[in-house]
Amino acid sequence: MSRTWLGIGFSVVGALALFSMVVHFAVRDRPRPRGWSGLEFSDLTPAASARTPLLVRGGAVIFDVAADSPAAKAGIKPGEVVAAIDDKPIALARQASDLVRTKAAGDRIVLTIYDVNKGEVHPQQVALTFDAAPPVSKSYSVRPPRTLAREFFYPPFPAANASWSRRIRLGATIRPLALTGLGAGQCNGFVPEEWRVAAHAPDNSLFHVMAQEGFAHAIYQSAMLDGDAGAFVKTYLEQTFGAATVLTPPQVQPFGFVQRDFGNQKGGAGFVLYRVTGKRIALWIAAVPGGDVAWAKPQVGAVALSMRCASPGAPKAEPRPDDLLATRISTRCIQGACSEGDFAGAYLTTLRLGYVHNGKNEMFLVHPRRDYWQNGAEGPGFYHQIGGENERLYPGRIN
Repeated sequence: MSRTWLGIGFSVVGALALFSMVVHFAVRDRPRPRGWSGLEFSDLTPAASARTPLLVRGGAVIFDVAADSPAAKAGIKPGEVVAAIDDKPIALARQASDLVRTKAAGDRIVLTIYDVNKGEVHPQQVALTFDAAPPVSKSYSVRPPRTLAREFFYPPFPAANASWSRRIRLGATIRPLALTGLGAGQCNGFVPEEWRVAAHAPDNSLFHVMAQEGFAHAIYQSAMLDGDAGAFVKTYLEQTFGAATVLTPPQVQPFGFVQRDFGNQKGGAGFVLYRVTGKRIALWIAAVPGGDVAWAKPQVGAVALSMRCASPGAPKAEPRPDDLLATRISTRCIQGACSEGDFAGAYLTTLRLGYVHNGKNEMFLVHPRRDYWQNGAEGPGFYHQIGGENERLYPGRIN
């Protein structure tokens, strides 16, 4: 009996010794790094792999990026997936880290990256030049030594067992905000439930909608301009809401638009987006309670920017520019005929919202970066759960 236990003891000791040697070889005997990138890798989980269906094989997740590092300066962000380094396919975090270890200060590499957080279907090439060492003021716990991209062999928390995008943290469902169409004359727009038309001009120069309860207003107005645009906007806001108004300095936006936030003495706040064409000015206004600006201004702003009016003097439709995202514009614009409201919709990028619709022409408001499914049942895109099934949604508003 004693010999049996002695044999077992020797076996256990031998196994532990062998295990310690393996760990020592894996951790201590790897090549010493000669340059610093600021990258930290994690192995690709099944969920992250599902979010990058165009990858032929493997890949590694960017777990973290050190501040002020070469990777940060190159614009690389945590959550992105590295598919290749210098055109060499990456299958594991260990492989990516080993390639990084061989680079010295001044060396340059090109990473093939999928940004699954933004719903990128196609990869981007990102160049990175190594530094000699991290800033002295920084404190790092990487061993050995401090000039390496660390590896993490546990998956990032949100993607550990998810079968869908890691951006969906409350379950594999998306319930975008449903919008209802409202119209008057040749003006229309999309609003949440229980909104109404507050005013409409017979010549379609004004379209004003508001919530049934509470202070929430979305307005489109076009008018002839005789004088300074800033003075016109201030006077218009004070006349519309009946209170002295303070405006922030003008902020230039794409396609010739100007944006200004405002607040008034009645506690209202919001923004006005306007553009002057010749002697004509067109405005899109969102007004909400000052205390609700953080969440209400983007939503009401999306309502205002959904408005389409056949207003007098409106510029003719133009072809769609490449930098107008499909979730910011109408289906008319997607097909090549963009109105002034489509160009104003570029401001939705700042509001971080976008329009989608289904096959029944029902409209929804989504957060494009958060709600994009890389591996939906019908391929990458936007979805809506209805009756236990996931319905495909398509970019663009339908008016």
